[in-house]
Amino acid sequence: MNSEAYLKTWNTYQAAWGPIPEAERRELLAQSVSDAIVYTDPASQVEGVQALAERIAASQERFTGYTFRNDDFLEHHGQALFHWTMYDATGAVFVRGASFGRFGGDGRIIQATGFFKASQP
Repeated sequence: MNSEAYLKTWNTYQAAWGPIPEAERRELLAQSVSDAIVYTDPASQVEGVQALAERIAASQERFTGYTFRNDDFLEHHGQALFHWTMYDATGAVFVRGASFGRFGGDGRIIQATGFFKASQP
């Protein structure tokens, strides 16, 4: 796969974190992450697409209407680093962070690790 394909997959995954219906979230996750995804951030660690969907739903409950935007993207050898900004429901910057992702042979994400101040989402 090439960098453009990895970025497209990451953007699909990241869209699943937005304020969308649960069925759409699950479809976006099915397209972008492995069934055995391992997700970690300062506040949580989950394994499997079901647990990730639950983690995202809990985040949207707590931070309703919040969205992400990638600020930059670096990729090599099936790994990527993303710097991002999270916006509140009014479009104001809420938090900036970084994520590391690893992609499997099918191009879906097998590991995602988020970095931000632990007091944030």
